[in-house]
Amino acid sequence: MKKRFQPSKDIKFYNVLFPLWMLLMFPQMWLIVLPGNFIIDSLVLLISMIALKFADKKACYKKYILKIYCIGLLSDFIGALYMFLMVAVFEIGHMGDELYITLPALMISAILIFSLNYFITFRKNNKNHRIILSLVFAIVTAPYTFLVPSAWLYG
Repeated sequence: MKKRFQPSKDIKFYNVLFPLWMLLMFPQMWLIVLPGNFIIDSLVLLISMIALKFADKKACYKKYILKIYCIGLLSDFIGALYMFLMVAVFEIGHMGDELYITLPALMISAILIFSLNYFITFRKNNKNHRIILSLVFAIVTAPYTFLVPSAWLYG
């Protein structure tokens, strides 16, 4: 008979799903996180379009922003899920904010942001714009909050 997964009582989920755990404990945080991500994505898109001299910025903004926003949220969630699995399922690390857990999670999210934007959002753009825009979003909007030590939050 297979042994069912039973999490260790010593596991603490300090930074494992930051800010996802915070969103569950403090639902009003959704009012900050979701619009905050949208504003950051919008600013990055607008600045990128100006730098790349896009002709019809308004039409491009409308065409891309929702895809960029959803891809960012999905990528952040997958990175957070990786941290959760490492701590809760595989019992690697004990606080969830060790660099050997958070750096791969950050990289997973950034790679997903790049790949999904490259192959989905900007697929009809020329290759140079696809690479530049996807790279800018991967670098600027990666979930750097994964690197915030739990000691900063819990004292």
